Amino acid sequence: MKVFIPMAGKGTRLRPFTLNTPKPLIKVAGKPIVSHLISQIASSINTNIEEIVYIVGDECYFDQTIIKLLEDISREYNAKTKIYRQLEKLGTGHAIMCAQESLEGPSIIAYADTLIHGRLNISDNVDGIIWVQEVKDPSSYGVVRLNNNENIIELVEKPEHFISNKAVVGIYYFKDATILKNQLAPYLNKKLAKGQEYLLNFGIEKMIEKEYVFKPQTLENWMDCGTPKLIVSSNSKMLNLLRPEPAEYKKEGKVELIEPVYIGNNISISNSTIGPGVTIEDNAKIKDSKISSSIIMDNSKISNAELRNSLIGANTIFDGNFKNIYLGDYSKLDNNED
Repeated sequence: MKVFIPMAGKGTRLRPFTLNTPKPLIKVAGKPIVSHLISQIASSINTNIEEIVYIVGDECYFDQTIIKLLEDISREYNAKTKIYRQLEKLGTGHAIMCAQESLEGPSIIAYADTLIHGRLNISDNVDGIIWVQEVKDPSSYGVVRLNNNENIIELVEKPEHFISNKAVVGIYYFKDATILKNQLAPYLNKKLAKGQEYLLNFGIEKMIEKEYVFKPQTLENWMDCGTPKLIVSSNSKMLNLLRPEPAEYKKEGKVELIEPVYIGNNISISNSTIGPGVTIEDNAKIKDSKISSSIIMDNSKISNAELRNSLIGANTIFDGNFKNIYLGDYSKLDNNED
């Protein structure tokens, strides 16, 4: 099995947290988003992942440090790493075709802006699987239209009228990715009107027209990570699902941990209440604070705070009475300063 991870975007909706770190490498519940994604795929399928194909952007943003991190993630699953670059943002179909040399055989395509938890069941009796989640408002999503045999016959983006409540979450299985490649190749030779993009859905719909069978499969848990608010919410949900054991940390005074909590390495906590739903990354220092449903990134210092539903960036100093705040990397907010 090959796993394709398109991740060339710059995560503009998550700025300033993505100014230095690509969105898929932001840590949630102690691990990068992309690492959680691959972990769930690897633990679900009944075969080994032979190769992980990352489609990244230009070297100014996705430099060799980032590439090494991705290679390290692949090694956790004894998988080879293949890197392709999408230098022009021309759509999801274009992104996948940047890796066309690798598009063959059984493959999973998974967009690295979501978290999942639950099994991905692969069937040899179908040509493709599209994972979905049932949603209350289908008009805000791309959804699948099904026939009487529960086969997917159409992909509809943000339908004005009800078609189904099964929203596409951005994870796809192809029994043979060569077929997808053959459908997308002539499409990418066409000149598009201004503002249009080459979409992955086009290749899937062409396969469906040629009577390849696609089935929907509902994921147990799907969490969006597109904005700071969603990142924080997804962190709490993942902690509840994973229930990590808090690591050792330096403790001073009265400290209360309300699980689930993730504690990184070299953490110092004094006279504070932490949790539930809190991730504290490496080398952080927490003092005289109460923190719940929040993420504190690496090397940050928090004092005299009562935080909830907050995201504090790396290398940040925060001393204040804000209760809900998103504070980017290398920031300083200190109410005691003149």
